[in-house]
Amino acid sequence: MQKLRTIWVKLKTIIKIITLRPYLRYLEFHIADHCNLKCNACTHFSNISEPNIIDARFLEFRFTRLRELFGIIMTIRILGGEPLLHPDIIEILSSSRFNFPFSKIELVTNGLLLDKMPKEFFEACRRNKIAVYISKYPVIENKLKKINELLSSFKIKYYISPKIINFSANLNPKGDSDKDITFKNCRHKICTILREDNIYLCPIAAYIDKYNKYFNKNIPVPKGINIYSNSAKQILNYKKNSEETCRYCTNVANYVNWSCSNNPKETDWNGKI
Repeated sequence: MQKLRTIWVKLKTIIKIITLRPYLRYLEFHIADHCNLKCNACTHFSNISEPNIIDARFLEFRFTRLRELFGIIMTIRILGGEPLLHPDIIEILSSSRFNFPFSKIELVTNGLLLDKMPKEFFEACRRNKIAVYISKYPVIENKLKKINELLSSFKIKYYISPKIINFSANLNPKGDSDKDITFKNCRHKICTILREDNIYLCPIAAYIDKYNKYFNKNIPVPKGINIYSNSAKQILNYKKNSEETCRYCTNVANYVNWSCSNNPKETDWNGKI
């Protein structure tokens, strides 16, 4: 029965593509907001996020709706935070592939927990053709040989990023940037992100409320665009325009050396103004 359902989803997706249904180039989403690293200037604010696991059942509902909206989503990235912290990650991997049979799907991780994952996790990655993308922070380098051997033994496609030596900080706390110029030149706007039932232009817009809460600030929190009450065309049009939050970003990034800290400061995120 499961095999028949999978075939039916693929057939419906092919029909949508053939009939020129709208498509989405890229979508990412958290399955855990928190992380086992505390990287300064994290653009997803995972270092100041309280532990939060995304309910796999609600994620399935959102997948169904996205499948209704778009003929295909070209690239999907499962991330956080650290996605390997999610207890139901195997279920999420299977659901992602079932709902998006033709998408390129990547699981983005810092890799520190890979050698602690059960055999079933690796089998799910292989079975569902989920590629593993490892962010190469300095703390992972001594584990790379073991990780290479582990992923290769399960015949899982994987990528290792270039060594990450710095993070880019982009916030303008004065909020006096020209939002349209900032948006036009923004390198994050390709990172369309789903949070709960809404799509946002970038992770900073999606999670700025965490920064506000932690540092008692009031940077405008965008509404995003709801996937249930809007059409694919409306969502694609939304992605073409700036948000008020864009006034609080600068295109001149301040590159800070990668480091971790249990004492983050609001200035960690400040770009050059």
